[in-house]
Amino acid sequence: MDVLERVREVNAGASLTADQISGARSRLLAVIGDGGIGARARTNRRPMFLIAGVVTGVAAAAATVMLLAQLTAPAPQIEAEPVPAIDPRQPGEFIPNPAQTSGTGVTEPFPGTTPRTGQYLSIRTVDESLLYRGTGASAYQWFYRVDQEHPVAAALIRSVDTLYVPADRSGEWVGTYGPANERIRFYPEEQGPAGDSAWDELLPVKQEVDKWTYVGGVGGDTLPLTGSLESYDQYPQDPPALIQYFLDRMSGDTEPDPEGSATLNIAGVLLSNYAPAETRAVFLEALRLSPRAEMVSDENGLITYRVHADGWQGPSTTTFTIDKSTGWATEYAVRFDRMEGADDDMAPTDLPDIRRTFTVSIVDAIP
Repeated sequence: MDVLERVREVNAGASLTADQISGARSRLLAVIGDGGIGARARTNRRPMFLIAGVVTGVAAAAATVMLLAQLTAPAPQIEAEPVPAIDPRQPGEFIPNPAQTSGTGVTEPFPGTTPRTGQYLSIRTVDESLLYRGTGASAYQWFYRVDQEHPVAAALIRSVDTLYVPADRSGEWVGTYGPANERIRFYPEEQGPAGDSAWDELLPVKQEVDKWTYVGGVGGDTLPLTGSLESYDQYPQDPPALIQYFLDRMSGDTEPDPEGSATLNIAGVLLSNYAPAETRAVFLEALRLSPRAEMVSDENGLITYRVHADGWQGPSTTTFTIDKSTGWATEYAVRFDRMEGADDDMAPTDLPDIRRTFTVSIVDAIP
């Protein structure tokens, strides 16, 4: 996806079923960082091609991710040299304060956010991506552009995903994808019949809704499946230790900004919106302590962070907003720096390359 997406190039002639495409898309949206984002050298940057709105790449064909989930391969393990421990700010109370669940003796950090037996956590994601097309038969995000190819047009594309997480996470997870590839705006605004035809060919508008299912989480053959309770056992429950855990994973010769990438990985688990309440509380506190997560606003129960990072895809600025009463993300956006070829960009400079809004609720049944 961006700094939060791991993608690979897919043969334009590859034959994929609708279920494979929708599943890849939804799962690619399901793991915004669950398990970490692999460090890669920027020299390995590849163009990102899209099939019917699916961000398809190395992860998409083998994996399924939520923001981003997974038919995905496990995140690369990077052997790291010992690094100095982060000296975070003094830890404070979780936000909000944990409350004891009535009559159970169990402390729940975010009361009322855990589905009961038979219920589902519903996570609806509206994705608006700024895509470019060049003279070749491809559509891509800015950081995947081919250096020799100049974009001739851009479009803001909207797609919708919904994920239903059962109260019993060992049960059946259900995802839907669609409508997809709705074109919200063009840059330049008037592209003429030839421009419309080119976008129709690359990204045909899809009104139908596809459905996929997984049992026990999202993922492929790699256990534990993403989103399962077991998948969160790897994370330390102490916020400073959690920061160090991700920093250790991100430190390596190919990662230009380990601290920034570690912070984005912490954010990624929250952005999935299906981490258990206890996990969300620890990760939210880790963000508060992280020196790279800049708090830009804290009002009306919403807290917004900004992270500048120089990942394998190049420099970028990521912002995301968390509801402090639930620990659920409400919005996420990333803008890639135009370090090279900025004169070729016909879109407004303040327009995010990716913007996602989330609606999370607890429902009694899948519609």
